[in-house]
Amino acid sequence: MAALISLLKLSISTFASLFIVVTAWTVPSRSNSYRDLRYQWHLKSHVDRRYPGGEVIGSQGKIGSYLLHRLNTPIVPIPSKNNTNNLQYPQSLHAAAVPRGVSPGCLSPEDTPIYACIPSSSIVNVWDSTLPHRRKDLVFLCNCIPSRHLTFDSDTDVTVAILHFGVSHSNANNNDNNAKASPRTPTLNNSPQSPPTAIYGKHAMTLGNLLQKDGIAVHIARDKNEVQAAGARKLAWSSLMWLTCHSAGGVGGEPMRVKDVHQFQFNKLQRLVEEILPSLEILASESWSSKKSKSPNNGPTTTSIGSVQDILDYLRSYSLSISNGNVIPSRELALRELAERNGLLLSLKTGEEKDRNSSSYHLDLIHQVAGEELLAQCLATGSEKQRSLLDNSNNRFERIQCTSSDLEFLFRSNNSGPPHPASSNAKTAVIVGAGMVGSSIAYHLSMRGVNVTVMDQRTNLLPPSDGSSSKKHDIDPGTATSSSFAWLNANDKSPLSYKQFNHLGMEVWRRHGILKNIPEWCGSLVRTAREGDGTGYEGSSLKMNPHYLCVGPLNWDEACRLEPGIDWSSSSPGNANDTADKESEIHFYPEEGHVDPVEAVRALRLSARSNGVEFLEGVQISYLVRDENGKVNGLEYTKSHTCDNGDANVLPVLATADVVVISAGANSSNPLLGIDSQHLQLLEQPGVLAYARSKTNSDHGYDSTDEHQVLKRVFVDTIAQAHILRRDDKTIVVGGGQLITGGGEDNSLDTNQSSTPQKTFNEDITAGDTMIKTAVAAISPFELQSSQCELVRVSCANRPMPSDGFPVLGFVDQGLYVAVMHSGITLGPLAGELASYEVWDKITTANDQGCGNGFQILEDFRPSRSRF
Repeated sequence: MAALISLLKLSISTFASLFIVVTAWTVPSRSNSYRDLRYQWHLKSHVDRRYPGGEVIGSQGKIGSYLLHRLNTPIVPIPSKNNTNNLQYPQSLHAAAVPRGVSPGCLSPEDTPIYACIPSSSIVNVWDSTLPHRRKDLVFLCNCIPSRHLTFDSDTDVTVAILHFGVSHSNANNNDNNAKASPRTPTLNNSPQSPPTAIYGKHAMTLGNLLQKDGIAVHIARDKNEVQAAGARKLAWSSLMWLTCHSAGGVGGEPMRVKDVHQFQFNKLQRLVEEILPSLEILASESWSSKKSKSPNNGPTTTSIGSVQDILDYLRSYSLSISNGNVIPSRELALRELAERNGLLLSLKTGEEKDRNSSSYHLDLIHQVAGEELLAQCLATGSEKQRSLLDNSNNRFERIQCTSSDLEFLFRSNNSGPPHPASSNAKTAVIVGAGMVGSSIAYHLSMRGVNVTVMDQRTNLLPPSDGSSSKKHDIDPGTATSSSFAWLNANDKSPLSYKQFNHLGMEVWRRHGILKNIPEWCGSLVRTAREGDGTGYEGSSLKMNPHYLCVGPLNWDEACRLEPGIDWSSSSPGNANDTADKESEIHFYPEEGHVDPVEAVRALRLSARSNGVEFLEGVQISYLVRDENGKVNGLEYTKSHTCDNGDANVLPVLATADVVVISAGANSSNPLLGIDSQHLQLLEQPGVLAYARSKTNSDHGYDSTDEHQVLKRVFVDTIAQAHILRRDDKTIVVGGGQLITGGGEDNSLDTNQSSTPQKTFNEDITAGDTMIKTAVAAISPFELQSSQCELVRVSCANRPMPSDGFPVLGFVDQGLYVAVMHSGITLGPLAGELASYEVWDKITTANDQGCGNGFQILEDFRPSRSRF
């Protein structure tokens, strides 16, 4: 039997191998579908998914922020397996906050919860946006009636929770989207009097255990009917309590608190409950299984909503559990949701109750509080209004899979009509600029079957095609790319959408089919000015930002264990327990890292060349070419040509293309490229780096320094304005001056300067020596202290920094796309793949993007944005 099984396995393996070989032979090499299939199979087998606690949708709302804080705190070190003195932390948070524009389900492992803390009107959109095989993991936490809101056609049983607890933010004056302000801390509002939160579904126990740890009463429902009834009771509270509170004082009178309604307006409340009870019973008996589902619960249920007294007891219990009843429900919110609340109950009246002229206390109170016009709208729409909200096709997005990273993003190509035919997709593209971003776009366009030509004024873009060179640094990666510190991070970036965009950029580096093995995920130590007055230091704790992993402030022992390559006894900021150093503190960011930018660009270009991309060196752009309708359809360039007699001749060449992409870094606003400084304002942000190595490294290829004294982390000192890291080739990279992070709150950006021609910098060895001396004095790495350390070179370049600090991605004219950003290293793989689809799709012109078309995650970074 064992021999038979072995033979069977061998036969299957042989057949699979033959199938792959035959497929590779018979499918054209530029076939987009074949490449997608091949990379899909490869990545799904090898991607190491993170975030074992799942995902949170709506993490900036009150319930979502509470869950994200609850899931991601506290952060504790990973126990050492070999009893070493090293200190290690997880390289991801326990749960991921799903950024706007990303398909839920692609960040966390399968069978982990996807908590959807959203308005009930968004349920269908979230369902459609979620990866199909992950929809079974959705957990809806919202005020919903399952039978009315779970309208998607599926047999999948999602998890639903009808909540009976509240959350407030302790520092409500802060901006929700500002990552630099102290993040809002969610405060749980719960009471022993609260009715239990009812939960049903696959992840009911997981959510229930999480809530019970905070003292929240939980009821794990045995079947769907119990949750349906709980939703109906919750609707009664949200429909009646605002109405009685705001009608208690009469027209123009002061509203009443909910606890006072139960004490002084009991008869009014009882009369309302008696009137709506038949509607509640209808709701409670509705099934929330799909009409096509084969579930035995598909028919009418027999679950009772309870008696009038039962409903009154529930209303009182829930009211008094919210700040002891000292609250007044929002009139403005209730009026906006009038059709979904009171209108739904009115629409369920039967028989004579449907006669609008019949006596109705419920209608009289709505008329008194809301007015005649809103009442008429409510009666005219009722459940129809609710259905239209749930089926808002204009808000729907298509899920687009980025095969290089195995992530999916939400994309809208056209609000009206069917998708455009594939024949209208771009088939040719010219990219100006072969740096990190340009090379990334070229590679990803080639993976979509587009014929791509990349032009750059620099030479030595590729190693010899015969493979005679095996060096990693045998190419010119570009001016800004070669001078990049290449720190992979989302550190200190704001607003939250920009921080999450950079965080996703880091995620793509971890997953990318050809780049994932290049970064060094070593973590970063960042020294900043101490917040507050420097008192009350309590040692290591989680910095309260549940969207990004941060540990600190660190004490002296933690800092030493995390970075043994620094002489902490000589480094003045190192001893965090030293009371003499009350002006600074150090935090650790475990999931950050760095990359060799030359190696990364080399990998992208070589892969692009193998896909048929043509790289043209030493090119000077003359002007853009347009067709009779004004659309950009190519450019003219000049390139030096050596004649047979040896003379140099400069020849003009015309290159036509469906789309021209400008990704020329700091030179992208050159008028010759069709984008002047009025439409693309770039700041002058020079950056200088010094590169040092031990002489023994240069001579013999090994490091004589003690292994335990080698720099292991990125170290950024924002006070001394020095930052260092050690690359795999044992080169120490030293930066000086204020670190530029980009984003709207980066105070280091001089946004008052006008867009001027970029300066030319000299590689000043003296400046390099000064930066190294500053790093030695402020940070004290052992390797730089060595007498064997020597300065190898200094690089200088202007950073491609848009005037507001944010990336610029999108069409600026018909057929003309621009991609400029800082940091192009962190964002390059992500931006390149997103831009490649928009270029290939070609329907997302400047006018289309102004209507919200294209990738949703790029909406804040369009060239047409008002703040730019």
